[in-house]
Amino acid sequence: MFLVLSAILAMGSIAWGWVRWRGQAPERSAWASVSDDLEMQSARIDSLKLVLTRMDRALDADKRAIASAGERLGHLGRQAVDGRLPSTEHRIYLREIDRHNEAVSKHNVELAEIQRLYAEYSALVEAHNALVDSANELQRRAVQEGIQLQTPDR
Repeated sequence: MFLVLSAILAMGSIAWGWVRWRGQAPERSAWASVSDDLEMQSARIDSLKLVLTRMDRALDADKRAIASAGERLGHLGRQAVDGRLPSTEHRIYLREIDRHNEAVSKHNVELAEIQRLYAEYSALVEAHNALVDSANELQRRAVQEGIQLQTPDR
């Protein structure tokens, strides 16, 4: 008789655990979704960090090219007599102006792109932080209510 009662109690406990486990499916589903979103956002943030680092280096190279062209223009300008350059140096001067303008244009295009990416990065970090807050709240509530968020295989 004791064995039968023990078996019935064990089966009841197992059944109750199963019912409780099934009742927590929405929370586990929400947790899985939040976890997946966090992983995707983290990967995108890491990717943007690499792109922004590379673009920062390119921007620094552009600044050096602009400064170098400016120095060459200044040097040629100081060689002018009464505001005029000999024709050979004048052609060099005009080429340097074109190089300088191209460097400035390239720099401006890259600067606009990096500003766009920084804005995207900032918005993504803010969204990621909000999602982390949501995940923390979900975990806190799950601990308080005794909900198991992750399946045993995760």
